[in-house]
Amino acid sequence: MEDSNNDLEKQDNKLPVALEQYNKILQQRDQIKSFFGNLATIICCILIFLGVSFNIYLVETQKHDLMILKIAQDLAAREKQAEIDKIKLQIAQKNKESADLVTFNDKYLPIRKDYYDNLKTLSVKSENKFNSLEEIIRLTEERIKLSTDYKDKINTISIPVQMTDFKKFETEFIDSDIGLWTSVNAYYLLDDLSKFDTNKIYEESSKSHQLFLKAQEEIKNAYTENGLSYFLKDIIISY
Repeated sequence: MEDSNNDLEKQDNKLPVALEQYNKILQQRDQIKSFFGNLATIICCILIFLGVSFNIYLVETQKHDLMILKIAQDLAAREKQAEIDKIKLQIAQKNKESADLVTFNDKYLPIRKDYYDNLKTLSVKSENKFNSLEEIIRLTEERIKLSTDYKDKINTISIPVQMTDFKKFETEFIDSDIGLWTSVNAYYLLDDLSKFDTNKIYEESSKSHQLFLKAQEEIKNAYTENGLSYFLKDIIISY
């Protein structure tokens, strides 16, 4: 009995120690559970953060790409609009130039026809026999006056830009024609016709005709390029 009592006492003494160890084990388990629980929470937070960051990155990247695309589209739209505006300006300019040419034609055509019709009339007169030298001289003076008046009338007309070269050649033709008939007039005013170098008259006559052809070719080109070929039937002169 004494031994049994001693064993019971020993067991009673060991019981608090065992409970204490058991509690320690439970605490350790709780700590481990808490650690892994916190670790899982941290990992979940990290994963959520990474997911949110990745989504933000995707959104910002998409915004950037859309912005680049919009800038490219705006640039292309501006370039296209600039090209359209340029074409519109060219069309408007072309229409204005054509309108200016029509206005020029309306003013110039009567003057041109009147001048060349009078030249043809003088040519017919020159083919007839003259009764005196005075009639020949009067004919040359009339020719000079016709060309001088024609030149003055041209200078009163507003010349469109596409007719600049034509006016240059036509003015040179008129000056040459005036010089030609001034020489002819001087020839017939001489007492001794043998003293005059008639080659100058032939040279000036050839020069005058070439200038007439150049002027006529220039007016033909200008009218054709501006879509006014219809008016050529009246403006082109056989001379």
